Amino acid sequence: MTEDEKKKGLLKSFPLTYWVTIFLEFLERGAYYGLNAVLAIYLTDKLGFTSESVGFLQGFVYALTYVMPIAGGALAERLGYKKMLLTAFSLLTVGYFAAGNFDSYGLVFLFLLMMATGSGLFKPIITGTVARTTTKENSGFGFGLYYWSINLGALVFPLFVSWLRGNFDWKYIFFASSLWCFLMYLPTLFFYKEPERPKNAKPAKQVLIEAVTVLSDSRFMLMILVYS
Repeated sequence: MTEDEKKKGLLKSFPLTYWVTIFLEFLERGAYYGLNAVLAIYLTDKLGFTSESVGFLQGFVYALTYVMPIAGGALAERLGYKKMLLTAFSLLTVGYFAAGNFDSYGLVFLFLLMMATGSGLFKPIITGTVARTTTKENSGFGFGLYYWSINLGALVFPLFVSWLRGNFDWKYIFFASSLWCFLMYLPTLFFYKEPERPKNAKPAKQVLIEAVTVLSDSRFMLMILVYS
């Protein structure tokens, strides 16, 4: 069997839910990296925020996307992957759209936090789905495609945003990110099949305690300073 035949065999070994997950990751990362490629410029040049305030905002938002998966993963195990995906899409869609339609620091901060929360909830569900839709035989190739989709989204969407920035109003950049997240509803509703979940899910109270503990940890503030 040639290498091409082996690869074709691997591609056919993944269920439809796996491919839906890859597509969702591509869109979500595209929305995220597309906007963040120009977000600091927008906040300083268009809205007139100081570089210090923008640094704190972005640092807090970026750090939150790495903390929220703690709660997102546990909630998905209890409530279901599809339900939490749809919740994440709602937060992402509203967060991106609203952040581009207000110009006060507090509201922009609030809606970007909403976006970050949605992104944080999204992350563990996607990686969990990839893990549960691959096998020992194809997991290496499967996770390789998963990371490839991330890199492709990070490459393609900033280029599209550069074109938008040169030809349209800033609001269209936020609208585009919101649109990509809204489009994730369709394949999830019609083609995403709930993967089997472990039975030993953590109690909701324990999840909340863990999330609060991380948020109050000094290392979280260090993350904010690093990303600033």
